[in-house]
Amino acid sequence: MYTKRELKRAAGIIRQIARENHVTEEEVRRDMKEAMDAGRNSPDLAVQAKWVGFEYAGDEPTLEEFILWMAGQVR
Repeated sequence: MYTKRELKRAAGIIRQIARENHVTEEEVRRDMKEAMDAGRNSPDLAVQAKWVGFEYAGDEPTLEEFILWMAGQVR
């Protein structure tokens, strides 16, 4: 799992995106959650295969966990 420091840094990324796009953090979070949920709920088997291995602490992933996981995917 991710450390508190990593999660805090991911939250800072969300704030930075909001500032750079002149929108609220809530707007960024809403849009990111919508995109994350669309991917997680996709009926496309190829899309579903990409989500294998995404581990998160609770019943649902947080956006911070999602950011950190995605960052690891592109490395």
